Amino acid sequence: MQKRDPKPEIQRLEELAMSVKAGDVKLPKFQRPFVWKRGDILKLLDSIYKGYPIGSLLMWNSSQRLTSERSIDGLELNSAEQISYPTNYLLDGQQRLTALCGALFWEGRDLGSQWNIHFDLEKEEFVYPKEPGLIHLFPLNRLINTSEFIRQCMKFEHHERGPIYMRNAERLLRAIKDYKIAVVKIGDMTVEEVAPIFERINSTGRKLTIVDLMVAATWSNGFDLNDVIQEIASVAEAANFGEVKDRIILRSISAATGGGINKEDIQRLRKYDAPQLLSASSDARRGVAHTIDFLNNRLGLRDFSRVPYAFQFTHLVEYFRLAGRADRQREDELVRWIWFTSVTRYFASANTGDISRDLDAIRAFANGASDRMYERGTIDITRFLFDKFNLRISTSISFTLLLSNMRPQLSVDGRAINDAYLDVKDSRLYAAVDPQLKSNIGQIIHPFADRPSAENFVHLGDHFIDERSRQHLVRGEIETFCDSRAQLIVAAIEDFTQCEARFTPLGRIEEQGDIFESIDDIEE
Repeated sequence: MQKRDPKPEIQRLEELAMSVKAGDVKLPKFQRPFVWKRGDILKLLDSIYKGYPIGSLLMWNSSQRLTSERSIDGLELNSAEQISYPTNYLLDGQQRLTALCGALFWEGRDLGSQWNIHFDLEKEEFVYPKEPGLIHLFPLNRLINTSEFIRQCMKFEHHERGPIYMRNAERLLRAIKDYKIAVVKIGDMTVEEVAPIFERINSTGRKLTIVDLMVAATWSNGFDLNDVIQEIASVAEAANFGEVKDRIILRSISAATGGGINKEDIQRLRKYDAPQLLSASSDARRGVAHTIDFLNNRLGLRDFSRVPYAFQFTHLVEYFRLAGRADRQREDELVRWIWFTSVTRYFASANTGDISRDLDAIRAFANGASDRMYERGTIDITRFLFDKFNLRISTSISFTLLLSNMRPQLSVDGRAINDAYLDVKDSRLYAAVDPQLKSNIGQIIHPFADRPSAENFVHLGDHFIDERSRQHLVRGEIETFCDSRAQLIVAAIEDFTQCEARFTPLGRIEEQGDIFESIDDIEE
């Protein structure tokens, strides 16, 4: 079969459902889970009974060995390993075939199961029974097997409405067995080639992620990428570090094989066998644990959402994977690197080549081949200071990291600050020193409902404000306040990074018409 030559076929729906149950038609794991509600299942069965069209199915006949579902909401599928390929993967129609499989082949005992569906022989409609054993309710999981069908029909053989029940039961059987559906098959393509087809026909419009593709492409009896990703994620959860996204963990697994972390590098994971992938995953897990300890102890970062750039986390994991725990001198350099890449928006503009070179640099540093993570020089922190404050933007996350790094115990107006607030990413914990000032430079830690007033500022040093800055604010000299406060921040950044820092004053930014509101440094 040519991969660009779809082949339509007409097949019996019952046979397709049996093929799914037997494992001959597979449901790839990059499919969404079964999401239909009970009403959706009943409507499908009603359409089949009445001979209404229910749409076609799309299958992918492929030689690729992809992970597939072994159970669907309690319905066990044949999990025997496929011996010969190609095989058929269902791309469109999962919800429909799953619903039919569940209704016809359910073997459970839970009367409340969504698969415990009966056909009302009186009303000729599909229902969920409210009580067991009603003679006019025919269980669908007794329909397909001939001996079980006969045994069920014998129960109403002597019932006064037995002939009607028998007629409707036989009508139901014929409706299911005789229903035919169009099946379109596409030929052998790579998982990357079939992805856009799946995305286009998927009714939810859900795009396949690199994680979805690699889960499918790397699965074997000894390795399930979903499982190892969740195992690594549990390290962060156990440390109360919040949720580390699957794609971030996948990058670290790819790096742990000795490869890169760009999309093309990650796709090469398919060439590794299960023992190699398990070893890389174990190494990545160890690197994640050390990285969390480092961020917690050296930067007060106790939640992944407060890491300005995900690539920072990935590079640190690779460092600790190779080096184990760092000595104090090398930890100091890593801290400086975090500040450098944060205030310069380094990863916002990094391309794939930059990312690869940076990964080589972190490896060289971890192996002792270099002593520095970056070149010292002059850095521009204008965007860090004057981006519009928005905690979806990495510069704003970085700015709040700077504010919390001082670990202030009192607010600018002398009220106690709960130390736990300093570890939370929540815009409600910050406030602008003036309503007109929307940029980062105007933000202070202020976890209170009222607005801060410069006239009441008494505790200044821990908030990058001095008396001169406060006086500018009291007089409404916003531009001068910003420049004055920026100088205090510049001094801290130069100390943190060992670089000379500069910025464009607010007045000149406004003259040039530059308004920093973009979110181009959000890493998707």
